[in-house]
Amino acid sequence: MRHLAFLLGIALLVACSDRPPEQRAEGAGSASLTASVPIPEPAPCQIEGMENCAKTGDVLIGSQPTEAALETLAAQGYKTVVTTRAEGEIDWDEQAKVESLGMRFVRIPMPSPVTEISDDQVAQLDAVLSQGAGPTVLHCGSGNRVSGLWAVWLAADRGLAPSEALRLAALAGMGSVRPAVERRLGIDSIAQ
Repeated sequence: MRHLAFLLGIALLVACSDRPPEQRAEGAGSASLTASVPIPEPAPCQIEGMENCAKTGDVLIGSQPTEAALETLAAQGYKTVVTTRAEGEIDWDEQAKVESLGMRFVRIPMPSPVTEISDDQVAQLDAVLSQGAGPTVLHCGSGNRVSGLWAVWLAADRGLAPSEALRLAALAGMGSVRPAVERRLGIDSIAQ
């Protein structure tokens, strides 16, 4: 009877896990749960109305899309748009445009220039990317801020080595935010 109760308990733990089955591993820490899930290398893409763009799996990372670019992205099947731009950084209502196209809009404001990346910002990005939001657009003004946030998320929530997270984020558009990302990940930039 105790054996049956034990097995039912294990089954309940697995069923209630917040990670998809392919990311679960017996006896592994949170980094190990996800480190085996490969992250596709960001590859440059072309979207008219986005100056910078890189695609990795079903995530597109880049610069501020124009209203026409948002229409193109909606037509291509993107379901969620995440911006790290603060309200007032652009002179049109991006949220209204995104929602009028049937997509979900999420704002994770990050100042420019970025001096730090907070736990809350990483948790907000994880809430979007871990819930299976479908094809997702991550953007800021140039692609720099959002790529830095993505790098921290890759290391913190997907278990990638910090050096690999930095490499992938650089391919996605990370530039001047790198020192803040390195501080957050505990990397000595001189060693790079």
